[in-house]
Amino acid sequence: MDNHDIISVWRLLSELVLSPRDRDDDRLKELREALDEEYAGIAYGIDLFMNDPECQSDSEYLQTLELNPPVPLYLGSHLFDEPSTCNGIGSGARNPYMLELTGIYEHFGLDLDGREMPDFLPIMLEFLAISLERSNRDTIGLRRRFIERCFLPGIEGLEKAMVKFESPYLVLLPSIQATAVEDLRRMGDTPAWQPEGEIGATVRLPIIEGANA
Repeated sequence: MDNHDIISVWRLLSELVLSPRDRDDDRLKELREALDEEYAGIAYGIDLFMNDPECQSDSEYLQTLELNPPVPLYLGSHLFDEPSTCNGIGSGARNPYMLELTGIYEHFGLDLDGREMPDFLPIMLEFLAISLERSNRDTIGLRRRFIERCFLPGIEGLEKAMVKFESPYLVLLPSIQATAVEDLRRMGDTPAWQPEGEIGATVRLPIIEGANA
């Protein structure tokens, strides 16, 4: 599987975790066909998901993942406790995490422009494709940090919630995790970027000229 294939997998996964009413069937077919059959382990969970009627159900998505969901697709909600008061929203443990995600996205030229929260799973999966396409901007190990520190721990929390509520979407998570492992493997021994003071202060990333192009 070359990087083009990994990019296709990230985009396929991103499309699959959208609401069924928002998925592009033609795009799904094209992206699935681009997946190298040599990597059957990744394809297996994707095919189970795509052939499961519950995973194509608007009702299942709404009840489990969207409307006051028991299993939200916002990874930060699985990593940090929600603030108990309105005053705690801006200073909670999740806030630095969201700021870091936003900073990493901007470094690679992804501007959400307020369209969605940065820890929304479809956004994070799409970012993994975009940032791999723009890997020349990653000179300090940002993608490794993103996957190891911001992404995979959230997927683990999401998995626990899906197990608890018996979500049919659980079948897709091994494919997500396997793609992340393959992505990391291809980075070799490049270390993850580590900011001074770690998470807890506003993360400052180097500015990439023309990053919003």
